Amino acid sequence: MSKAFLIFMFTLTILLFFKATIILAQSGHLPEEEKNALREIADQMGKKDWNFSQNPCDKSSNWLTEKIPNMPWCNNSLICNCSFPGDVCHVESIALKGQDLAGVLPRSLAKLPYLKTIDLTRNYLRGTIPKDWVYTKLENMYLSVNRLSGPIPKYLGNITTLVCMDLLSNRFSGTIPPELGKLLNLVNLDENIPMVSLDSTGALADCAPAPTRQHMRCHYSTSADALDPLAYLH
Repeated sequence: MSKAFLIFMFTLTILLFFKATIILAQSGHLPEEEKNALREIADQMGKKDWNFSQNPCDKSSNWLTEKIPNMPWCNNSLICNCSFPGDVCHVESIALKGQDLAGVLPRSLAKLPYLKTIDLTRNYLRGTIPKDWVYTKLENMYLSVNRLSGPIPKYLGNITTLVCMDLLSNRFSGTIPPELGKLLNLVNLDENIPMVSLDSTGALADCAPAPTRQHMRCHYSTSADALDPLAYLH
């Protein structure tokens, strides 16, 4: 075997090694605690098709499905921020719109300390919003067109990082708790069933300043379609 050939093979091996290193650095790695949290979240919601043998942050089709232009109501994506030292990634956004999820809102969301956005629009999720979510740093919470029920939890007012909370078309009942007045950002409560009412004067007591309060809309709806995600496919 010639010396030139050996040098060529050695050089090729080095190049392939560095290429693999670069690819790994680009995708980064998710801490084991966050992987375990994702497993729990999948179990609690009924999400069956996440492939945990793959890196959730490598943008594979299992974790980040390409959007279909004529189906804007569907979204299956998990987005990581991999700019942390040591090629460490953290989950920043989970969007599972129109995925026919029939479980409950996952308590384990609180185990993702860097999560900013959760979008579970147009599913069949039931129950209420877990108290554990108070410990998140969520900025965007999209839960419209599900089957969430019971009173709107008072503790939601403690998630002060919220920029947008969309509870459109669920089964919430009772009054809007004055604790939501702590939120300084947009709250969308349209078309809840039964009617989500204000206090006896028709106002939200101890609410945030008027420029914020104008974004809190409460409409009455008797349409059964408001509980069916399929009714919103238009």
